[in-house]
Amino acid sequence: MICEDVKDVREGFRYLLNMDDEIKVVAAYASAEELLQGIARLGAPDIVLMDIELPGMSGIEATSRVKELYPEASILILTIFEEEEKILHAVQAGATGYILKNTKPGELIAQIKTLYQGGSPISPNVARVLLQEFQRDYGARSHGDFNLTAREKQIVCGIVDGLTYRQIAEQYNISGATVKKHILHIYRKLNVRSKVEFMKKVMDSELI
Repeated sequence: MICEDVKDVREGFRYLLNMDDEIKVVAAYASAEELLQGIARLGAPDIVLMDIELPGMSGIEATSRVKELYPEASILILTIFEEEEKILHAVQAGATGYILKNTKPGELIAQIKTLYQGGSPISPNVARVLLQEFQRDYGARSHGDFNLTAREKQIVCGIVDGLTYRQIAEQYNISGATVKKHILHIYRKLNVRSKVEFMKKVMDSELI
């Protein structure tokens, strides 16, 4: 699903993404309120392409609402903003990826597919901001294993090593659906809602 208030931009994204045989745009909305109504009616999509500056409810607030109601949905923030505060708020709200609107069409499609496979696409400038934030908070550690099972710890290591859901499934001879189920349990135990928050918690807690 797409949530973007500028009609030409919204329809441009819809047209671009529907040109790819592996992507289906279920719906496109001009506001967060319409998006939430659409998800309630049609069910949660795999991915929501979310603008930050929206009329009414902001994209960051909408991200938080979607993740609270539908934790299995991934949110890819697509925006013109590189401000540190907006980036951090989007991540804290549960965004799985954060890339800029000037991203080339081919790269955008590749990033969406990466996100679907368990990756966390982030623009280089955004990654730099997050790294600086992680370094500032690195001293505040909380030790513990969060009652993770042996399998969950294996999957944690796979995620940290940069493996996609599919690669983790192949490595441990389990289904992709089982991997996603384990990751959902891991996120709940660690009290995180995105891969970025997950990586920060792993580093802070010395889980591996």
